[in-house]
Formats: sequence, C-alpha cells, structure tokens
Amino acid sequence: MMKIKHGLFLMCLISITLNFSSNAQISGVIKDSKTFAPIEEVSILLDGTQMGTSTNSEGEFYLPVYDFPAKLQLSLLGFESRLVEVFRPDSNLVFFMKEEISSLEEIIISPDRTINPITQSSPIARSSVSIEQLSSKSTVTAVELLRAESGVFIQQTSVGQGSVYIRGRAGRDVLYLFNGMRMNPSFVRSGQNQYFGAVDPLLINQLDVYRGPVSVYYGSDALSGGVNISPIVQDYSVEPILSGEIQSALNFEGNGEKSVHGKLAYQSSGFTLFAGGSFRDFDYYKMSSQTNDALWFPYGQTLSNADYQFKSFQLSSKIKASDKADLTFISYYGEIPEAARLDRVTLGFAIEDEPEGAEPQFGYYSNTSPLLFWGNTAEYRTSTSNYAFESIGIKVGYFRLKDFRKQQDFAFNEAPAYSVIEAERDPLFQLSDTTSFDQNRSDQLQFSLDIRSAISNNLYLKWGGDISYDYVSSEIHTNKGDVSLPRYPDGSKYILSGIFAQLDQLISDELSMEYGIRYSHTFADIPFEGVNTDRKFDPYKSDYGQFTGAFGATYKLNSEVTFLSNISSGFRAPNVSDLSEVGIRRSDQFQKSNTDLKPEKTGNFDLGFQYESESFYAEFFAFWLHYFDKIQRVNTGNLVDENGQVIEGDSESDEVYREVINENANSMDLLGVEFRGNYSINDWLKSGLTFTYTWGDLTNEDGSREPADRVPPANGIFYVDYTPAKNISIRPQARYAFSHRRISPGEVGDIRISQNGTDGFVNIQLLVNFQAGKNLSLKVIADNLTDAAYREHASSLDGMGRNVTVSVSYTF
Repeated sequence: MMKIKHGLFLMCLISITLNFSSNAQISGVIKDSKTFAPIEEVSILLDGTQMGTSTNSEGEFYLPVYDFPAKLQLSLLGFESRLVEVFRPDSNLVFFMKEEISSLEEIIISPDRTINPITQSSPIARSSVSIEQLSSKSTVTAVELLRAESGVFIQQTSVGQGSVYIRGRAGRDVLYLFNGMRMNPSFVRSGQNQYFGAVDPLLINQLDVYRGPVSVYYGSDALSGGVNISPIVQDYSVEPILSGEIQSALNFEGNGEKSVHGKLAYQSSGFTLFAGGSFRDFDYYKMSSQTNDALWFPYGQTLSNADYQFKSFQLSSKIKASDKADLTFISYYGEIPEAARLDRVTLGFAIEDEPEGAEPQFGYYSNTSPLLFWGNTAEYRTSTSNYAFESIGIKVGYFRLKDFRKQQDFAFNEAPAYSVIEAERDPLFQLSDTTSFDQNRSDQLQFSLDIRSAISNNLYLKWGGDISYDYVSSEIHTNKGDVSLPRYPDGSKYILSGIFAQLDQLISDELSMEYGIRYSHTFADIPFEGVNTDRKFDPYKSDYGQFTGAFGATYKLNSEVTFLSNISSGFRAPNVSDLSEVGIRRSDQFQKSNTDLKPEKTGNFDLGFQYESESFYAEFFAFWLHYFDKIQRVNTGNLVDENGQVIEGDSESDEVYREVINENANSMDLLGVEFRGNYSINDWLKSGLTFTYTWGDLTNEDGSREPADRVPPANGIFYVDYTPAKNISIRPQARYAFSHRRISPGEVGDIRISQNGTDGFVNIQLLVNFQAGKNLSLKVIADNLTDAAYREHASSLDGMGRNVTVSVSYTF
C-alpha cells in the first residue's frame, strides 16, 4: 500500500506542476541503449525551430533553451529517431537511442510493458526471434521458431502443434499473448496445449519469450513465463510503396509439405495496409529407419494418418490519426481443420507393460477438429505535451478459440492385434460408425489501458489496467444424436482484471532499477448442472484477488559487462478447467471436479550477466522458481470405469482408470541455468551455442519429495554460420539433448515416455540460403542428416528421419 500511496503522491505533484519560462541552457549526453557507449554526431533539433546542435565525440551536447517544456528531436542514421521532452533547465540529461533495424516488416506496434523507456532494455531474462531470423529456422509451426532457444524447450504431442516449456513448465503455467493481449482461454489445462499451433510462423514479426513470472505486467497464468506474439504491421513511408512476397515450400521424406504463402503491403506517409496468408498441406509423418516400429503399431515408421492442412490469413493497418496519434488494426485467422492426435491411436510405450494385451486407446482421435484461433485488436496510441501523460495507449480485442475434438472407437472386437512376435502382428482394424464430438469454444472480449508518465528525465511511471471477459461454450454429442455431459459447464463466464504501476529509474550512468506492483481480480461464474449429474455440483460463483510484485536491476560494469537481477512473483487463479473438468485424462486417469481451490503462486529469483565485445557475446542466467499452493491432480484411491463410476468388486467394464482430483496439494522448486553465446571469428565465419538445464522437485502434503513432472532434459544447439559470399549463407548446426532418467511417478505411467526415461540425442542439420538475385531467394533445410531415431522428452513422436525442405521466395 505504501508504494501505491507514494505513486499517487507523485502523480498529484505532476498534475499540479506549472509550466514556466526561463532563459537557460540544457546539456547532457546521448548513449547507445544496448552498449551504453556515447554516440557522436547525433542531430539535436529544438522542435518547431531551426535551433539545434549535435553531440561531440563524447556524446555530449549543449543547447540554449528559452521556453519550457521543450521538445528535442534526436536523429542519426542507423538509429531510431526520438522525440523527447525536457520540462526544466538541466545539465545532467541522459538520453538513449536504439539501433535501427532496416526491414520491410519492421514494426513496433506498442510499447512492451517489460521494457524500460529510458534505457530501452529490461532486467527480465528473455529470448526473442524476429522475422529477420527466419532464414535460420524451421517454419513448420510457430513453436519451431523457438526450438533450442536459451531457456526454452519444445514438446510435441502431435503433428502441427507443440507446447513451449519455460523454466520447466508448460500448459497453463505459461501465458500466451497475441499483440500484448492474453490468448489463453479460461479452460487452458495443466498439460501441454495445442493452441500455439494455430499461429502462422510466417506472419509473425517477432516472438518474445519472458523467462520467469510476468504476472506483475499481465496478470494470471504467467507462473513460469510468457510468450508474446507480435504480428506484422507495416510502418509509414515518406514515399508511397507497394511491396510483396510469394513463397512456396516442398518437403521430401519428412512430412510431405506442399505450401504457398503470400504477403502484400502498401505504405505511405499516413496510412499502411498489410495482407498475408498461407495454405499448407502435410501428407504424412515419416520417422527414422532406425525407429522402433512397435511404438507406432498399428502403423509403422511412416504415419499415413498424420496428414493435415493449415490455413491462415491476416489483415493489418496503421493510420496516422494526427501528428501525435496512430490507430492500428489487426485481424488474424489461423486454423488446422483436423489432425490426428497420434499418442491416442498408436501403442507408444504401452508395449513396455504387458505387451501381449496392448492395444491403442482409440481407433481415431483428434484434438484439432478444428483448432482455430481468430484474433482481432484495435489500438489508439497518442503522445501528449503533458508529461503526466506522455504516452497513452488504449486497446480493445476480440479473440475466438475453438478447441474441438473428435473420437472414433474400434468397431466391436475389431481392435488391431499386437504381438511381440512381429510376424504375428495384425494391424488391420475397423472403426465404429459412431463418432463423438467434444466441442469447446472460448470467446474473449478484452480491454487494456497503458499510460506512460515522465516524472523526470531519469524516472518514468508506467501504469494502467486491463480486463478480459471469457464466455465458454461446451458440448459433447455423437453423430447418432446422443448427448453427454460436456467437458466444461456450458455458458461458464470468467473475468480477469487488474491494475498495475511500474517505476523505471536511471539512478546513474551504470545503474537502472525497476519496481512494479499489480492487483489482479478473478471472477468465475460456472453453471454446474446439479448435484445429481456426474459433476455433482450446483451452479457456482467465486472470486479471487492477488497482489504480485517485481523488482529488477541492471548494472553496467563497463562497456562490455552488464549484470542483471530480477525478483518477481506470479500467480494463476483456478480456471474453468481446474474447477469443473470431468473425464478421462492421459491414458489411465479419470478426473473429478473440485471447487475448493485457491490460486497457485510462484516466487522467482534470477541473476545474470551479459558480456559483449566486438567479436563475442555471451549471456548467462541462473534462476530459482518456487511454487506455492500448486494445483495438482491427486489420486483419490478409487478405481472407476470410463463413466467415472467407482468399481466395487467385479466389473463388466473393460476399461479401468485411477480417479484423480485437483487440489492445492504441493509445493515445487525449479532451479536451472540458461546460456547463449556467439563468437565472430571474422566477417564470414561465426559460431554460437545455447545450453539450458532445469532441475525440479515436488514436495507433497506429507512432506515426501519426488521429481517434478515433465521437466525437460538439458538441451541446446551448436551452430556455425559460414558466409562465403554476400548472397550465400551456410549453417551446419547440431541440436542436442542429454539423456533424461529422472522422471516423475506420473511420467512412469505415460505411454509417451519410456519407463527408462528418454535417451539423449544429437540432430545434425544443414541450412543453406542463396540470394539468386535482387528479388529471388532459395532456402534449403536438410534435417537429421544421420537419420537418427530420437525423441524430445514427453513427446508422442520421434523426430522426423532424414528429410529435406526446399522453399523459394520472390519479393517485389
């Protein structure tokens, strides 16, 4: 409360400060926001006049000013221009400028809440992938862009999708943002989720991964970190420009991809318009010739049922409403019409437990029938001469997410017959003519307000709030007209809101600090169907409140070494899935509802350093993440059938499940290190390395300890960039993971994970980019050159065997 009172007091002082006039000189220094080095020859022009000056070799400047507040235009080729405001005579001004990246798709849509507006940096550990880096990435899915990035691990349950692990956690512990607004629906679940699969990697301007809790900025769900998807929006151009790109890709011996992608952009001094889209068709999924075919029974190393399509479309526009205001509109649509969830239709590691009686769980199962994300945002952002409201951003959004599933059992007595003797295996089967549809939809309305106030030249206040209203539709029915209890109570409402304040302070040339606080409120209105249904609850309403905070520091020891530290807290309120979900989970559990839950919370401490010289860059972070009141599935001790009925004595049911229930039952500790570095040997040869290691331990209610569930193995990538000519780049790289034997009790019973853990691997790849002319480019990715059989931990598939993807791009 003291911080809030102090903040209000400062705001009052700001609002009553009077403008005044004087004949005075202002002076100071201008520095590079990345290196903190002084910048010479920066042009400094007093806005609205011909009066100006430039910085000397030490980055210093002196300028007589007669009226305050005064606006200064800072500009230098190679750096982003800035318009700054000075409110009083000052001889100790420090301004920072950011290097400019020249790109057709370069956009900064709105200020990132995590960025210090003074230094244009942040003490938060982060991994970022921009559109300029696509040449060195696989672009099969959006999550592929983050493979082997520092602090990130990718798990893939099925084709066309994948989950991002940040500091050992995924699913509901990671907050997904689209253009700075929450993408997570209120039924996001504890396990891996497929929602990121609906995002087109070719329509992303930048992906930012926040490593560590960011609830102080964005509220619930950001327990271990967050991912912000920045879509493409064109910036203004002095002269009208019409540009575009057509791209096509073919894959051989991997997934049979055939795709086409296009972009078209118009830019002028006051209006821009962008349109882009993709259509992608994948025919199969082929693993290494060395894979264990028994794992994929009743199929083989080539999964013919892994065919699927992906389609996307995006429109965006930026309009200059005035000299100081912009309007930005974005509409994105991405869909996978249908793709098989392969761990439900193959044996997997069930062959390790009574293999003679093993059979796949379903004849056919899909959790993308369809998977659809439709995101729309409109933003108004303006700057003012009032330093209490230097920048104001108002944003509204409407997001729709469809999580539709489809299931077909085997026809009666028609399950495929597996045998440990290969010659006796019978892979033939028939599907039941009954199809079950499990259809869940989230419709979110969102609003956010961001205000930036300049308390002084070295102290900024960022404050505002946001609210999200989510309406959940849910139903289960069959093609025969049968209706069952839906996965979630139909018509559930979930409202998240919060207010925040963050102070960014430049204490000295070397030290900058950040302080943040947020209050979040959650309201859940769940229309349970009554005590006589399987959920056994009447309609229920509840609300939760939570304070979160953060403190960060950046200390520039010298021009090469920077130390960073961050202390932050995160939280996640029980959502619709936690409170109400009923049904079969994983392959051996049946979940019951429980409304007696409270928010789970995390506390995080990380310490890092960055070293940067002319030829070498290195970043290292060590972290400790502690969970309080962790919501965990707990075994009730009951055995139930497929309908959740307790089995007592003999049962006619062929399917038996362990009954589980959500409880605030555990605490958890995650510790780890994250490293990335690169070394420029000369102008045409560079190498790089990433390494991430996470260790996790779960503490149960009785004090016993066990390995935390789904913690990734140590992993990373090593690469060499070779540029023999200006139009050719060659990157051999090795993506690697260490063996992972420390698995949790829950993983022991998961058919995606061997009871012996997951073997280590090295995947050798070769990426070649060739600029054939001014407008034509060719990209070749040769994957898994040794045709090794390998698997990402907790994935349901081995990686693809030896395969090649060729893409051709034409720009105009």
